[in-house]
Amino acid sequence: MSAAAFLLGSAALQYIAAAERWLVALTTWTRRDRWIEDHLFDYSYPADPWENIGAAAQWFGAGYLLLAAGVLVLVGRGHGPAHGLSRMAAVSTAVGLGLTGVHALASGVLGAPTFLQWPIILFSVVAFAGLIVLVAVSIRSAPATALTFALLLMTTVPGYFFACFVIAPAVVGSSSYDTTPHTETVIAVATAAAAAVLLIASAVSALRRTIARRPTGGARLAEV
Repeated sequence: MSAAAFLLGSAALQYIAAAERWLVALTTWTRRDRWIEDHLFDYSYPADPWENIGAAAQWFGAGYLLLAAGVLVLVGRGHGPAHGLSRMAAVSTAVGLGLTGVHALASGVLGAPTFLQWPIILFSVVAFAGLIVLVAVSIRSAPATALTFALLLMTTVPGYFFACFVIAPAVVGSSSYDTTPHTETVIAVATAAAAAVLLIASAVSALRRTIARRPTGGARLAEV
């Protein structure tokens, strides 16, 4: 449940960041020399030239720090396979996602991209690879956990491009010359879906334990 809470918190912060760009900015936009879809305003992986919209980068960065914590908790609390490979993959994933969050958060505070603006792409790819490993080692023993990790693939650079060029265009009905509207919203929804999978799995597990205990209790009463 704690892992799901981290993921839900991350999804909420990611959505707030997306709303800063795709809802708030669209209603208050006064600039005429730029489109809101311009890469200049991409806050997920700030890189020169870059301009923050509101506090989008700060919200997003804080959300990814929660996301990194959620991955560590999910493996560390025994929800997934507890052998060395899964732990190494979880640490690699958490480092990649965490540094993505630190870069966005610090860039937003400073008003300019940090020195991580180019290395961060590599770290995100490392997180993608770590999630692939976590899916592979979890798929038989913990299918719900594997599905959670699979959904979190959307939070990496490959997932961002998939959201930008495939999912977001299908949702909004068009694609932008630069960043398709609500690309980041799609990633926030994927994170929320990952949390929902954990909550549903936890509820089903609790229900099964309750049902399993009932015959035992009935048998004891019959013996008395």
